[in-house]
Amino acid sequence: MKKLSKEYLKHSNDYEVKDVEGCLYIIATPIGNFDDISLRAIQLLNLVDILLCEDTRKTKKLLAYLNINRGNMISYNDNNAAQKRPYVLKQLLSNKSIGLVSDAGTPLISDPGYKLVQDCYLHKVKITHAPGPSSVINGLILSGLPTNQFYFGGFVSSKKNSKIKQFTLTKFYPMTGIWFDTCLRLIDTLEIIFKIYGNRKISITRELTKIYEDVISSDLQNIRSLIYERELNNKPLKGEIVIIIDGYDQKNDVNIETLRINIKKKLQKFSLRDTVNETIDETNFPRKLIYNEAVKIKNFMKKNKKFI
Repeated sequence: MKKLSKEYLKHSNDYEVKDVEGCLYIIATPIGNFDDISLRAIQLLNLVDILLCEDTRKTKKLLAYLNINRGNMISYNDNNAAQKRPYVLKQLLSNKSIGLVSDAGTPLISDPGYKLVQDCYLHKVKITHAPGPSSVINGLILSGLPTNQFYFGGFVSSKKNSKIKQFTLTKFYPMTGIWFDTCLRLIDTLEIIFKIYGNRKISITRELTKIYEDVISSDLQNIRSLIYERELNNKPLKGEIVIIIDGYDQKNDVNIETLRINIKKKLQKFSLRDTVNETIDETNFPRKLIYNEAVKIKNFMKKNKKFI
């Protein structure tokens, strides 16, 4: 990459590259494609006195790509943030400029950087942000789901009971929900979401901005089937996942257990065909899902002479 001139590196509002003293700069970096870096981020990565990195090894890869040679890089992450914050504040109060970067994307989104920002405000230290990529926003934009209102739920818990609580608390949120998860836990997560939310629209994104960017958008029933199929064919999803879920709509307020109860009642009075058609009209669930559930329930009723 060519070395950019000082004139070229000026921000559009005449931000001067030399004006970096006594300030905490929160610097967004690419989430996959290094070419997504902003010109202002390049300026700051070059010029801040100290660069705080979630993982210095990963940041060095980005700096090497940008032909930036610098020292004074300090590890700053979940494991050491509380210990290093006093030193960082001392440097800021001594009029040093400090940049804060995460491994990828916008810092402070699900990381401990917000506590440093709180301390900066407490000590009247200047703070600013060089905006850029965010997997939260990228995933939302690619999902095809409503973008006018949304919430970010953070990382899905690795513990089943906590995970159930997370989605139970957010079941009735009317806006689009965004969550981070891992591929290893995704199937279990989708099962829990399906039981609590019902068959809502959903989008699964991974490897955003990279060569193998993957976006799957459908309803929960189809997404679950697709992911199961990939597992069976030894083509499981890999990497970190962004889950985007449609918000609560009272018209579609039927989860799978409620659906089964409704099908049971109808099968006691109507034929399989009429049961399926009436249930489709009432719930807007996919025909395939309703038909499969109705067949299972009908067979169970025949076998046991009663329906439990």
